Amino acid sequence: MKRLKYLLLFFATFLFDNSGTPIPILTATALISVGKLKIFPSFFTIYMGLLSWDTVTFFAGKKLKSVPFNLRWKFVQKILVEFLNVYIFSEKILLPLCKFVPWVGKFTPFLAGYTGRNFPTLLIIWLGDLLYESTFFFSSLIAGRVFLKFSKILGIVLFAVVILVYLLWKRRISKDIVRHRE
Repeated sequence: MKRLKYLLLFFATFLFDNSGTPIPILTATALISVGKLKIFPSFFTIYMGLLSWDTVTFFAGKKLKSVPFNLRWKFVQKILVEFLNVYIFSEKILLPLCKFVPWVGKFTPFLAGYTGRNFPTLLIIWLGDLLYESTFFFSSLIAGRVFLKFSKILGIVLFAVVILVYLLWKRRISKDIVRHRE
């Protein structure tokens, strides 16, 4: 049962990470904070999920380089050309930091392979994975522990903020209704 958790974490990272919010990382750190997962195995599992995705897409890009594409849709051609231009022009910055940009991190390894980059480029992407994961993993782990420690106070503050927003909204709506009646 314990291994199943980490297997699920691996596949969630492989499939869904870096598509907007690092949900697998945030979920894992929340589970660590409540004692359901361990820190090192979770960190390692997430990293392996990131590496696996990047490796598969990098070599898929290399393989698809030889396949001729006949893109009939002009907007798809335009998007691909623009993305490749941005990628090639800012490669030294993009490679190690690509995972911080939603969706770009998912497709950068593919484009690196497709544009004929070599294995050292993949190593730089892997280093970027480590930077990305470390940033979100440890910051959310700390935030999760702080949240658990002060959850009652934070809950009361959040409740007060919601009530305040509701009262302000109700007051504004009441004024608008009075104006429309006049």
